Amino acid sequence: MSDEAAGSSLGARLSALMERRGDRVPAHVPDVLLGLDDRAGPARMMALAFQQIALQSIYFVLPGMVAVAFGAGPLAATNYLCLSLMGLAFYAVLQALRRGPVGSGYAVPSTPSAVLFAPLMIAAAYGATMAQAAALTMVTGIATMLVAPLLRGLSLLLPTEVTGAVVFLVGASLLPSVMAILHFNAADPGITVAEVVVTAACFIVMVVAAVLRWPLASYAVLIGAVVGTAAALALGMTPEGAHDLLAAAPWFARPRPPALPDFGFDRALLAPFLLCVVAGLASVVGTTVAFQRATDGGWTRPDPGPIRRGVLAHGLAITLTGLAGGMGNSASSSCVGLSIATRTFARSIVLTGAAILFLLAFCPKAVALFVLVPAPVQAAMLLYVAGFMMAQGCEMIVMRTLDTRRTVVAGMGLTSGLAVLASPGFFAATMPALAAPLAMGAFVSFFANLLTLPLVRREQRFEVPLGPSAADLLQDHAFAIGGAWGLRPDTVRKLHHALTELSDLLAGRGTASMAVAATQLEEAVELTITFAGAPLPEPTRRPRATDIEAGGDAMEAVSVWLALREAARHTMRRTATGQEVRILFHD
Repeated sequence: MSDEAAGSSLGARLSALMERRGDRVPAHVPDVLLGLDDRAGPARMMALAFQQIALQSIYFVLPGMVAVAFGAGPLAATNYLCLSLMGLAFYAVLQALRRGPVGSGYAVPSTPSAVLFAPLMIAAAYGATMAQAAALTMVTGIATMLVAPLLRGLSLLLPTEVTGAVVFLVGASLLPSVMAILHFNAADPGITVAEVVVTAACFIVMVVAAVLRWPLASYAVLIGAVVGTAAALALGMTPEGAHDLLAAAPWFARPRPPALPDFGFDRALLAPFLLCVVAGLASVVGTTVAFQRATDGGWTRPDPGPIRRGVLAHGLAITLTGLAGGMGNSASSSCVGLSIATRTFARSIVLTGAAILFLLAFCPKAVALFVLVPAPVQAAMLLYVAGFMMAQGCEMIVMRTLDTRRTVVAGMGLTSGLAVLASPGFFAATMPALAAPLAMGAFVSFFANLLTLPLVRREQRFEVPLGPSAADLLQDHAFAIGGAWGLRPDTVRKLHHALTELSDLLAGRGTASMAVAATQLEEAVELTITFAGAPLPEPTRRPRATDIEAGGDAMEAVSVWLALREAARHTMRRTATGQEVRILFHD
């Protein structure tokens, strides 16, 4: 094959991987206030967008800390933050794209990346310049883009127990931020009771506003934030240095990249940045799957097309932000959790938010107002969305039947992630690249699944004597298959029901045994049942009581109908050794 033909073939394969024609059509979800394609009035859109920006603003402090570490003054740090806000706008637009090879098509906002924060601080400590940090950020984005087409066979590599553990840890990863904001420190256990009371009151207002199911339920976080901010300011909880920051920040300033990206950085700095690709992938895959699960009433497993395009958009946004001179971003689990909690999933919300963020990038004084949200309000917002994300993760883990292997995979991921939460200092000192609960948990659960996957047989065969113990044997085999393959509980029930009905029919004929071969296909399971004797009748179309009373072939036709009524399709044929029935069930 010529180089030109090989290149054309590769391009065709990449195009096929990123095309949207194979995407699953989401099924209806009850109680959704705004679906993906829905629009609302300008006032409502603005309110919902500001609610998400309020959550995003909790992380606006990260670019400022990075800029200071590189020796930037107050105005230069503000400029770096404004460039990072432009990156957040790029990210939201790229993810929301509905056509082309880029973008999940979902309303997935972003925040300045907590994953990239540590490598950037390491680069600053090594004496790198901000231009070199921009180049390293671009390298991280490009590496992520190169990985996107490789995410094939997601149902095997990222089964629901792995993605569920990741989504759970996405929520759990927010808890240390809550503790830090409230100054909960084992070394210095003194806490401010007033801050805890304001946090609790703010959280309760959010919960009550959401549970009441009144017209303003979708603004629950914004309502709680307004009430909490008023209470905090009344109690004198003004953030330290607020006056100086507001005075220094100008009303209008065009964000300017400090310098063109400089790729002459120390190659030793590549390792921590490239290792962050794994954690970044875990974050974007986890949040995308959580969004899929919440917006598809018929969801059973991750839909790979939107995830691949979402990862590509994620990498492209990081690359563009690095090129602009800002801090790399990552999918915002807190904002996706907010969408799930308020049942508002419209793309128009994040696009409105992107427009606001882009305009805010030109108004540093307005940006400062978001940075100065009182600490108790920030803690309450994070606590609220963390609970929803963890509950969503638990639901995903148990969505499919768990055998010992899958239980171990989920358990190891959760245990390792929670271990990082329990001893962050140890992991930060010994393995900084995996010193985040999400990074460690995703890494362990992914490789635990990958390493144990070859132990799973994709075809299982067994023979069942049609005696008194046949029903128990069939139940054991059906549940063992379901656990090994991670089938939906409803699919396991269908398998068991079909096998039981056919075994009863054959036992009534006096057949001694039947052989069963179960094969796992893509989102389906096929049963092949062979037995000796006469062929089975075709299932009756309309079962009647008289058929059962008549006995003989009429009654057998009803039994076959009972066995096959939930199957996607079936075939029956004669073989050299007897009869064969093939039954296909969608999973």
